[in-house]
Amino acid sequence: MPLMQDLAGDLAAAVGGAEIFAVYQPQVSLETGSIVAAEALCRWRHPRLGDIEPGTIIEVAERTGAIHALGRRMLDECLDTLAEWRGMGRGWAVTLNVSPVQFEDESFAGHVAAAFERRGHGPGSLVLELSHDLLPSADDRVTLSQLAMLRDAGVEISLGGYGAGSTSPERVARLPLSEVKIPGLLVRAVEPDARAALRHEVEVAHAHGLRVVAEGIETLSHLDIAVALGCDRAQGFLIRHPDSEIVLP
Repeated sequence: MPLMQDLAGDLAAAVGGAEIFAVYQPQVSLETGSIVAAEALCRWRHPRLGDIEPGTIIEVAERTGAIHALGRRMLDECLDTLAEWRGMGRGWAVTLNVSPVQFEDESFAGHVAAAFERRGHGPGSLVLELSHDLLPSADDRVTLSQLAMLRDAGVEISLGGYGAGSTSPERVARLPLSEVKIPGLLVRAVEPDARAALRHEVEVAHAHGLRVVAEGIETLSHLDIAVALGCDRAQGFLIRHPDSEIVLP
């Protein structure tokens, strides 16, 4: 695909410039209604092609190995943003999605932990999100040791796509997680049986001391469902679109 080949070369050059930037989608506490965190999402404003789809960015980055440089760039932006928020008196956390390809670099966790500690951010202010279908196996010692290193440094780990796959409670309990995120398609499920099963998944997560974030909240009825499920936090277009500015009260 010529376009993909062109993007591969362009992305390597763009990572160091202003074309690549982060936008933030807030999470709110369902107990207080206040912003408590925000998820960082990568954007690429290509000078000829315009805005590149986030999925395309990640696909190109993973294929070419640029994911490592892109990940470091996004990490630096997130840590800088945390400092800005802290200077405003906002104790929000930031969530950053990470690729399993990044964990193939055995220095990944050490780099993140060192950058995090060097900036002086408090424990729990940086959350790295993994997808449920990309969890490490029991014999993946490299990734498991890196996750443990991050936890020990005060970096929290979130599991995305919770409830959507075959992730067992035992597997969740084995990993150094702080949070699970339920995808919007599940939150918006209308069948009573599906709703009851999801409520059970939330209870299991809470039993393991994990907070639960409901994603994809687009309407007030979706928000009501998240509350009924017992979720702790919510994010989605109803809360704020990621490409809109977070307006401070």
